[in-house]
Amino acid sequence: MELSAFLVVILALISALSRGVTIVIDRYQIGIQKNSVLQVNLFNNLFSMFLIIALAFYFPFWKLIFDWRVLIYAALAQFVALGFSALYRNMTVFESVISAKIADFFIPIAVFLATGAFSLKTYILAVISTIIVMFWLRKGTDFKKYLFGILLIVPLLVAQAFGNPLLVSNFHQDFYTIIAFTLATLTLRFIISLVMFFLYRGAWQKKRWIFTRKNTFLYLLRAFLTIITHFTFVLVTADKMAALGWIFLNMTSLYGILVSRVTLKEKTSRQGIVLVVGLTALMIAGSFL
Repeated sequence: MELSAFLVVILALISALSRGVTIVIDRYQIGIQKNSVLQVNLFNNLFSMFLIIALAFYFPFWKLIFDWRVLIYAALAQFVALGFSALYRNMTVFESVISAKIADFFIPIAVFLATGAFSLKTYILAVISTIIVMFWLRKGTDFKKYLFGILLIVPLLVAQAFGNPLLVSNFHQDFYTIIAFTLATLTLRFIISLVMFFLYRGAWQKKRWIFTRKNTFLYLLRAFLTIITHFTFVLVTADKMAALGWIFLNMTSLYGILVSRVTLKEKTSRQGIVLVVGLTALMIAGSFL
């Protein structure tokens, strides 16, 4: 199932905006409340499972769990999620932008190697968006602080961009199959997070367990957004025009700062908001020129 450029952009924006909200939730639970990364990751996936079980009656997916391609896809997604969680523990939402955007230099090439599809215009847009963000953050930026983040998250994002089209190609026929694939992937992510949680139980046994009514609501909200994010993400990153979608997907943290400014009271200048809105508008316009 091939998508039009317009649909790729719309789905990528939905995925990025949904993910932007989940980033702020992660930042609150991990960076502010100082909960264990593995603990939060487990509960995130556990609450997603509640919704997945309900959806399983309409979209049977249990057989897909044993498919090696689904397993690798889920493992990649889980490691990327853990990588971002590690970033949010030590950086503000805005500071995490630079780490993810560096990947835009390499993702179009990774997509080309996986699909054979390459657009010079898309690559130029990806490079321009990255340079704009880097130029914006250059003042007062401690590049040593970001070096760890770049080395951690960029290889994971590039590996994901390369692997997704190859792993999803047999499950990309229609929406029904893609939803089943998404549910199977999220189920495997829960299993992986559960295994890691108990393998490293010594690291979390000394951590505080903060499980209030507010946190329960946040976990439920995140679970709902996770399914939306993951479904649209699968559609976009498995398409031949995935490189175009990745431009917006890697601006997720930029969208997150709009939410963090309101909910977490993290300082973001008006110029920063203009950057987010202006860059998004520029990339949308450039996509259809």
